[in-house]
Amino acid sequence: MKDLLLVFFGGGLGALSRFVFSRGISMRLFTAIPSGTLFVNVTGSLLMGFFFNLLNASLLPAGYRALITVGFIGAYTTFSTYALETVALLQRKEYLPAFWNFLLNNVLTFVAIVIGMVISSALYSVIRSEGILHR
Repeated sequence: MKDLLLVFFGGGLGALSRFVFSRGISMRLFTAIPSGTLFVNVTGSLLMGFFFNLLNASLLPAGYRALITVGFIGAYTTFSTYALETVALLQRKEYLPAFWNFLLNNVLTFVAIVIGMVISSALYSVIRSEGILHR
């Protein structure tokens, strides 16, 4: 029951954050591709890589997995929206924006996952070398 509540709470915060960031960026950055969705997908991937490492290294309690990765990041990232927007671009015969939307969402989110993992590994190394963490 506790995990269900954590997913529910995290999901609500993630969905709200997605709405705010995606809309805010799309209103300020007018591009042929949906820039707000791209931003959310890349930052969500960065967060996923970062927290994945921290959770796997047991630097955060296991209960945070439900709150952060399943709840918050699961609701925050918008790959289903990205897929729909890409198909909509194709249906409107906007082939170049559809290509760039597909390529950028896939490449940048992959790179963001790796960067998030590198950052959390570096943070873990610093914490361990400073003697802050005793495992």
